[in-house]
Amino acid sequence: MTRKSKEKKRKVIKELMKAPVTGVKFSRGRISFGFFGHKIRDKILLKKEEHVADWSRKRREVFVDKGFGKKEMENSFSALALHEAVEKFCAEKFHLNVDEEAHSIARKKEKEFVKKSGGNWRSHELIVYWDWHKQGEH
Repeated sequence: MTRKSKEKKRKVIKELMKAPVTGVKFSRGRISFGFFGHKIRDKILLKKEEHVADWSRKRREVFVDKGFGKKEMENSFSALALHEAVEKFCAEKFHLNVDEEAHSIARKKEKEFVKKSGGNWRSHELIVYWDWHKQGEH
């Protein structure tokens, strides 16, 4: 990757970090919202998942582990679905590295969503962390 393309990529990442997520709606097993001038809409599926949540590389779907506890589902489900949808969008649209660049952007948007909806970010973060460890991830 050339120096110029690295700078361009950094600029896009910086812009994505600043861009707000707007109009988040959950309806009939779907999440939809506006982000960076795009309307994003993905199906949300509960299924046995290796990770706390993930997204399909082939379809417009995000997954949340069905083993995620009832209490956690009420408080953190929406934030996890949003995180995965943003991460999927960034990775696919801008070809960002999933584990580093797209994940960082998605995590920031997830945090903003939790705080904006009146939730406690630290509590949400701990719930996800412990579920992640239950899955055997370290």
